Amino acid sequence: MALSRQEVNLRRLLAKCELMCKNKKEDERFEKYIDTLEDMLQEVKKLTDSSKAIMDYNRRIAAVKFALGITQSKYEDENDPEVMRKNLLGPRHRNVNKAGGDNADEIINFHENLQQKITEDMLALTTSLREQSETANKIIKKDTEVVGRSAQLTEQNYSKLTTESSKLAEHSKRAWKCWLWIMLAIVFIVFINMVLFMKVMKKKY
Repeated sequence: MALSRQEVNLRRLLAKCELMCKNKKEDERFEKYIDTLEDMLQEVKKLTDSSKAIMDYNRRIAAVKFALGITQSKYEDENDPEVMRKNLLGPRHRNVNKAGGDNADEIINFHENLQQKITEDMLALTTSLREQSETANKIIKKDTEVVGRSAQLTEQNYSKLTTESSKLAEHSKRAWKCWLWIMLAIVFIVFINMVLFMKVMKKKY
């Protein structure tokens, strides 16, 4: 069965309000939205025969109003605490009330089993988080040791490089002095040879 235009608009506005509540987005137009939703719901009640859809809309609107702290409705029947409680808890809760004491034990057992499962899941999650934390701590500790060794090795290499640079500078300085003395010796020898050559040539002529 196709949805009426009013029901489509109701769904859109209701989804928008639920999203805003989920994101905890404050909006001064919330109360106006709630009034519009209630008006739309009254119109949809006249247009649809699906009591299940009406109960679902009632429950979702009640949940939005509960999240916003709104306890009053512009329609008298919706202000009845019993009606508000049924709208908020949904159809499953109403079925439980109709079922009587026999189903009450099943519901209690169901909730106990659910709580036990949640507790077990939380314990498992806690154990997993603890193991992951220990593993992360080991990895971090190992990485810290590697970084420390790398820093120490870098410092040692820097010290060796500084020492070798000093030796190279000293060696270069000594080599320069050595070449300087060799050049001076060559110049001196050439000078002596020139003097002797000049004396020899002078005696001949």
